[in-house]
Amino acid sequence: MPPSCAQPWTRGDDVVIVAFLALALALIWSAPRALTRGHWQVRHPRLALALWHLAFLAGAGAAVTAIALAVADTLAVTSAHAAEAVVATVLGWIALAGVGGIIMAVAAGGDGVGTASRMNRGALLALPHSARALDPRTELRVCDAADPIACSIPDRRDTVLVTTGLIGVLTPAQLRAVVAHERAHLRQKHHWALRLADLNQACLPRSRAARELRRATGLLVELIADDSAARSSGAVHLANALTRVGAATGDELTQLRAERLQGHAWRPARLLPPVSTVFVDAVQQAHAH
Repeated sequence: MPPSCAQPWTRGDDVVIVAFLALALALIWSAPRALTRGHWQVRHPRLALALWHLAFLAGAGAAVTAIALAVADTLAVTSAHAAEAVVATVLGWIALAGVGGIIMAVAAGGDGVGTASRMNRGALLALPHSARALDPRTELRVCDAADPIACSIPDRRDTVLVTTGLIGVLTPAQLRAVVAHERAHLRQKHHWALRLADLNQACLPRSRAARELRRATGLLVELIADDSAARSSGAVHLANALTRVGAATGDELTQLRAERLQGHAWRPARLLPPVSTVFVDAVQQAHAH
C-alpha cells in the first residue's frame, strides 16, 4: 500500500475501541447484576427476560465491534508510523487473543452444557411410558415413576413428560393446566434462554452474577409459563396444582408461585373450554393403578 493511502493510528481510534469495550463490559457484566436486584421481575417476568437478552446481545455486539476495529486498524497502519504501528499491532494481537479465549471458553462451556442436557433428556425418555398425541407436533408422555415430575423436551416432535406420581395428586383440570405450562415452555423456546444462561455460567464459573442470572432465568421462564397456562387453562387450576405438588415435594418456590397466581385477576374458570378426554383418561388410569 502506498504511504499516501495509509491510515495512521490516531487517539480517536483508541477512544472508540475503549468505548466499545467499556460498553460491552457494562452490558454483559453490570446489566445482569441490575436485572437480578429487587422484586420487580416477579411482576414483569417477560420484560425482565427480554431486557437481559437485549443487554447480552448488545454487549456481545459491542465487544465484536471493538475487536473488529482493533484488527482493522492493525492491518491498516504502516511502518511509516513506527510508534502507531507498535501500538496498533499490540492491540490487534490482544484483540485476537481475546477472540481465541472467548471461543475456547464458549466451546468448552457449550460442550459441557450440551452433554448434560443430552444425558438428562435421555434418562427421562428411557423411562417406561405411554404416549398420547396433543397435536400433530406435540405428544404427552406419561412415565411410570413415583416422583411428581413434569417437564418439556424440545425435539423434532416436542414432548411434554409427566409422571404417574404427578398425575396421582391432580384432577384432570389441574393436569391440563400443568401440561399447558409445559407447552408454553415449548412454544416460547424457553430452553434457549436456559441454555444461554447455562453457557454464561459455564464460561464464568466463579462469577456470582452468572450464578444469579442462571437462577433468575430459571425463575423467570417458570413465571412466564405460569402466566400463559393461567390464561389458557385457568389460574385457579394451576395454582391448586402447584399447591399440591409443593406439598408433595416440600418445594417452597412452587408454593410461592401458587400464591403469586392468586394475587392476579384472571379469566373465570367457568369460561374455560371443557377438559380434554386425554387428561381425564390419564387421571383415571393413574388412580386405577
